[in-house]
Amino acid sequence: MTASALAIGLPATSEPEPRLRDTQFGWLWLNAVSFTLISTAERFTFVWLVIEVLKGPGWASGGILFALGLPVFLLVLPAGAIADRYDRRRLLLITQLAGALITLLSAVLLWTDQMTLPIAFFPAIALGCAMAFGMPVRSSLVSAVVPRPLLMKAIAANTVGMNIAMIVGPVIGGFAVRNWGIAAAFAIESGLFALGFASLWALRIPAHVIDASKTERPGGARATARSLLSSIGDGLRFVWSVPSLRSLFALLLAGGFLMMGSASALLPRIARDEFGKDADQASALFAFMGAGMTCTSVYLLTRRQVKRRGTLFLAAMSSGTTCHLVMGFAPSYLVLAGLLVWWGASGGFYANMNQTLIQSATPLDMMGRVMSLAVLANAGVAPLGSLLAGTVADSRLGPQATFGLFGFAGMCTVATAWVFARSLRAIP
Repeated sequence: MTASALAIGLPATSEPEPRLRDTQFGWLWLNAVSFTLISTAERFTFVWLVIEVLKGPGWASGGILFALGLPVFLLVLPAGAIADRYDRRRLLLITQLAGALITLLSAVLLWTDQMTLPIAFFPAIALGCAMAFGMPVRSSLVSAVVPRPLLMKAIAANTVGMNIAMIVGPVIGGFAVRNWGIAAAFAIESGLFALGFASLWALRIPAHVIDASKTERPGGARATARSLLSSIGDGLRFVWSVPSLRSLFALLLAGGFLMMGSASALLPRIARDEFGKDADQASALFAFMGAGMTCTSVYLLTRRQVKRRGTLFLAAMSSGTTCHLVMGFAPSYLVLAGLLVWWGASGGFYANMNQTLIQSATPLDMMGRVMSLAVLANAGVAPLGSLLAGTVADSRLGPQATFGLFGFAGMCTVATAWVFARSLRAIP
């Protein structure tokens, strides 16, 4: 008999405990891993393209990441509402195909010597659009193919796979750039999009999830647009109505802007400008971070139960922001690499806990909208942080000191949450 049956007093049954291997989760996991390989590799390849290949000015590193992430900021909320209304698998297939074509076009432009700094911003924006529509759809499908008792294990398994991809992705990008050129890196990313497309083609979504999206929407395009805005508003009101989620999303916004934004824009510049490292060694910094996240994600995957999840989330963010500050004073590349393992270990708890807390508190028919808000908070504001970090780093402060300054701002934010976010701390 299952634990949930005992809890509500149902009679004993011989039904076995559910297992991830008995669900469609494996195909979704493979797609998530391939997507993470792409996203970590392309952030590095675009930054390296503008600062090293195209010899762009200092602001270009933050600017290209801003172009890559701006569509996420603008489009992710409509994408989440659309995910709750239409076939999520089909939507995700379209985004995979679009990503494959955009990265292949980037490779062709480089092979034919047509790529320039202004042109580079166009594929970055286009790829950002494909990612904006894909991320909330992919996240919302986890709870659609996995029963609620397995949700945390599924999220942890996803994070483990994505962390391994986070290690491998930048290494692939850096290796391809050094040995075959930047065009080859984009071609490899196109192939990874094709792999993700194949895994989605094999994925089968439960009928009740598909049926829930088939609702009548009369009144033409204008009425549909109004309905879409109303649907987005429903998601915002739901998050605002739950105090713990309200606090959680405020912290996610701070984390995406301060931590994720500055790391994407500044880590390659710190490796190159402060420590004189090449593309391979610059990209390896993200691999060290991924190694730390993998360790804590595997730990959570092996745990039967995690208590005081809200407090654990706050503790993880406190640890991560402290490490972020310390990295601003790292005296060598090796010390910075070691600190990134610590940063990643904190991030493993941070990422798993926020996803588990959000999905556990959200009904399935609103999952797309709420997860789009999570994507906006985690990744959508990151390009704004990247743009600010790149601009500040161009001042006399420099990239490493700017990195530490962003960490200090994060520490102040999470310290405030320890005092005022009581509902979040109270989550068991």
